[in-house]
Amino acid sequence: MLTRPLRRFPAPIRLLGASATRHRLQTRLASTATASLDDLSNVQPRSEAQPVVPLELGEDRHTAYLYFNTVFPIRLGMWDIRYLAAKMEEETLLQQIRDLVVKDSIYQVRVESVYPREKDGGAFVKFSYSLPKIPYAEDLPTEEAAANDKKQEAEVLKILEKQAVDSIKAAGWKPMILRLTEMSAVMGKLRTAPAFLVKGKPWMEDMNRFPNTTIRVEFEGPEIPQEELYEVFRPYGRIHNIYPQPPSNKDTPRFATITYSSIRAAASARNTLHNAVIPSTLPTDNPPPPTVLRILYAERQRAHYIRDFATSHPRIMIPLVVALLGAVSYAVFDPIREFFVKAHVEGTFDSDRWVLLSWLKRETLGRLGLTSRNARSSSTGIEKEREEAKEKMRNWIKDVPDTFIVVTGPKGSGKTALVEEVLQDGKHVLTIDCHQLCKNSRSEAKLVAELANSVGYFPQFVLGSSINNMIDLAAMGLIGQKAGFSASLDAQLKAILEVTSSALAKISNSARARAAAAAKSQDARKDNEIDRTKVVEQLETEGVKDGRMDAVAGVGALSELGVGVEPPSAGEEAVIIGPKSSALVRALSLGPCPEEKQDVAELPVVVLKGFAAKGESKQTVLWDVLSEWAAVLVENQVAHVVFVSDSVTVTKPLAAALPNKPFNAIALDDASPEASINWLEAKLTEFGKELPEVSKGSVARLGGRQTDLELLVSKIHAGFEVDEAVDDIVARSATEIRKTFFGDDESEAKSLKWTRQQAWRILTGLTKNDELKYADVLVNAPFNSDETALRALENAEMISIQHRDSRPSVIRPGKPVYRHAFGLLLSDDVFRSSVEYQNVTAAINSASADLKSASQGLIELSQLFGSGNGKWVFGGGTALPAEIEVRVTALLKKMRESEEKLDKLGKEKDELLKTLAEKE
Repeated sequence: MLTRPLRRFPAPIRLLGASATRHRLQTRLASTATASLDDLSNVQPRSEAQPVVPLELGEDRHTAYLYFNTVFPIRLGMWDIRYLAAKMEEETLLQQIRDLVVKDSIYQVRVESVYPREKDGGAFVKFSYSLPKIPYAEDLPTEEAAANDKKQEAEVLKILEKQAVDSIKAAGWKPMILRLTEMSAVMGKLRTAPAFLVKGKPWMEDMNRFPNTTIRVEFEGPEIPQEELYEVFRPYGRIHNIYPQPPSNKDTPRFATITYSSIRAAASARNTLHNAVIPSTLPTDNPPPPTVLRILYAERQRAHYIRDFATSHPRIMIPLVVALLGAVSYAVFDPIREFFVKAHVEGTFDSDRWVLLSWLKRETLGRLGLTSRNARSSSTGIEKEREEAKEKMRNWIKDVPDTFIVVTGPKGSGKTALVEEVLQDGKHVLTIDCHQLCKNSRSEAKLVAELANSVGYFPQFVLGSSINNMIDLAAMGLIGQKAGFSASLDAQLKAILEVTSSALAKISNSARARAAAAAKSQDARKDNEIDRTKVVEQLETEGVKDGRMDAVAGVGALSELGVGVEPPSAGEEAVIIGPKSSALVRALSLGPCPEEKQDVAELPVVVLKGFAAKGESKQTVLWDVLSEWAAVLVENQVAHVVFVSDSVTVTKPLAAALPNKPFNAIALDDASPEASINWLEAKLTEFGKELPEVSKGSVARLGGRQTDLELLVSKIHAGFEVDEAVDDIVARSATEIRKTFFGDDESEAKSLKWTRQQAWRILTGLTKNDELKYADVLVNAPFNSDETALRALENAEMISIQHRDSRPSVIRPGKPVYRHAFGLLLSDDVFRSSVEYQNVTAAINSASADLKSASQGLIELSQLFGSGNGKWVFGGGTALPAEIEVRVTALLKKMRESEEKLDKLGKEKDELLKTLAEKE
């Protein structure tokens, strides 16, 4: 217990005058006050050798509060549940606080009650005490006696407060709950004193107002200057700043906000100074009334600081958010996506590659006939005809990738079947169906999603892309530029392909590591085989040579010295020499080493089906991105890239991505008639049927397009005869041509990208000839150098344009069966007559226009002569100039030709009308 021994007041001595008594009492009170307030640092703990001299106490007892601020963890919000752990030890902690209060016998201190404040991290201790009697107090005036009582009470409370602080420090008291939950308590760096005297009136509210570093001090009375506020609030902790707030109107109380460096300091100030009375220190004759402090916790501003900064500085915050999201995506989601892409390529989740599930599927569903079978056979004539192309592709796949592999050919020529057969044993094949991508992608978002699904890219945030676009629109209105949340189409596609490249690179590295290990194992087997051959040879010639026998027999220089076995001479290869020769013979003479299967994993293969598909010109961005990505894979020798395309001009976009390198190209065409018949015979044999000899001519009408041959097999299997099935296929093709290329009516014909006259010119020309010259068709009517119509017909697969030296050369039917379908359409008199009638009508209109033009030209030339005198306007002569004569002759010839053409077309028109009237 810490106290300062006070002198006993002497017995009252009555003086002659009241003034002398008052002077002596004031002197002693002043000396006592000075010792109590200014010399507290000299107060020493009382020892046994220093007995307590009891004071003469008054009969009245006074009460006060001490606030202990390091009892519980400060509760920071509703989410903070540390108070529950402190609640379990509340009784123990409160009892320890009771014991820590100094029971000063001088002032008869007694603890009355303890009130916990878990939310603020402290506790109030209510105690009572007695004040010593002041001698001669009865002689003092009432006002002076009351003032001296207040001064004495303040001195005693300061002593008791100092005793409480020293008692806690001497005991080293820190609750265990604080040591476990607060780092400052663990490190012993609590910046505030552990106990304070309550100078106001405690407000023990239980509202959801949680402590923070800022308190709001309202003034009930005159406003207090900042200097005095600092002096009042500084003992509770370091103050960061004081913000005086002027009132907005007369009804709003004056207040100031004070920010401490720690929450515990702010909590101590709030609990000890609430309702405290601060007298005015203005040196005036009539000082203003004192000020009462009302203290509240200010609202937390952390979230508002961030929000205000974000809204006030969008040019800084938006790029930071974009960079943060990009970093999170790269660090968190990209490895996950890479894993799923790798699993997709390796078939980790493909049940067909699991041996056990494949066996169960074969033994259950397979026996019930519920599994699908491959419709193609590798032993048919078409496949045999393409063995050379397959062998080329196999060799390219086995080699290190250095360029693209391009497989081209018309639709249905078996390109996909060839590639699948070559890669059917490959474990790491990634197939991207570009035609399917374009077909299912009506928007950029769907195209990105389809590409992600094709490569196994997961997770993908489709909704996030829409949100990013909305954010960019908002940013355009806010800061005048895009925030960078939404990416362009090519950027999104490249992001997906970049992750795919990383996954393929890991697969490629694993494949190379396995190949290197297999090569090393093979070299070891070769060395072992060489040693075995030498042992066998020595066993057959010399037998086993044991060096120990030389030592016993005394052969060799070293054996004479008794050292041991003489080593072989330089350059001599002694295979079996020494004490361990028998073990070596047994190991190497048992026979050839068993051949281990060389497990050299192949590099990944990327197959791009339907690349640069016709009619998908709007997806040029996709072709550019895919070709550039494929070039990176090939140049870095990560994977082989195989392009499968129907377009013969596919090399143009590929040459831009991989210039100065020739491609490994395979061009497929329709099968020959002999191969087609062999293929059909093999297929019919599977159904127990045979191809009649007389029907082979009908099969030749279909040509070698594999899709048409498969359709023929399906019809024959359904019960059709061969000739009947062929006729049905040709008839269906003719109907398809009539509806697709001519339209059912005029409205459909107008929506086509070509005219009926242009389609009829191709149809009639290819019916009479196997092929047409591209340049001849292009420059003549009805195309008149309109190359757009020819390209549209090619995209619609009515024709196939063959190239020579990278230029269009000849025009052929889009399918071999179309040649006979064209003939079937020409044999339809009604259809032929209706189309030719439209053509004749168009030709009549054209001839009439030519006749009118020639007539108008003659009229204009006639105006060059005078109206009455017949003289030439230029020169005044009557002779016709030679230049005018040539022009007049040409116009007359044109008029005559037009009239003859009109006469001929008129007769044709009448014949066509007659045919249309007679035919049904």
